[in-house]
Amino acid sequence: MNQNHGRDIPMKRTLLAAALVALAGAAQAQVSFTNDMGLGVKNREFNPAPSVGLADFAGPVQLGTVTSAYGIITFTYLGQESGFTDALGLQVAPFTSLLETDVVGKSVSASFGPGAVPFQFVDSNGGTAVNGGLWSGNNSIGLIATNFSVTNVPVGSLLTMGQTFDLVIGYNDSGAAHDDWDDFVVGVNFAPIPEPETYALMLAGLGVMGFVARRRRAS
Repeated sequence: MNQNHGRDIPMKRTLLAAALVALAGAAQAQVSFTNDMGLGVKNREFNPAPSVGLADFAGPVQLGTVTSAYGIITFTYLGQESGFTDALGLQVAPFTSLLETDVVGKSVSASFGPGAVPFQFVDSNGGTAVNGGLWSGNNSIGLIATNFSVTNVPVGSLLTMGQTFDLVIGYNDSGAAHDDWDDFVVGVNFAPIPEPETYALMLAGLGVMGFVARRRRAS
């Protein structure tokens, strides 16, 4: 009989436990907003708000970066109020965009993470706010709401009553006359998926546990 058999079992159980912990961590991770650029002061009404049930607000707005673990991020167009033509563009494949001409409720998705989610806001005047990167002129990204559920559905939109977003973020474009973060507004949702190395760890753990089971039956 193999004298190392009994000593190997704790190691194999530890490997499987580590894989399960990694999977659980991935499942619990959420997209978040990091206030790393200070505060802005909102001094205009959030005009698209009534169409999606967001209350108008004034006062300080967190400015910063959308971050996430490894997963699928979905951006949903919620409205705009701007003299420029603004858009949100993904900076990784499939490199798709949301435009002001899109129907409210249109979404784009891609796999991201971990870290700052690679997207940017742009306006037709040459302004840009890169998430986690450079902001030009008066451009900035502001946090409007978290865990927000839609209560009003605009006519002709793709939104549904009760649709929930992890974050609602707004873009302030290069119109320096006021700050409102309603020049292009999107909802952000996160769907966790395990990273490839987590899958490998999980399969390795399952494999060695199967080996242990076979050794027990053989003995």
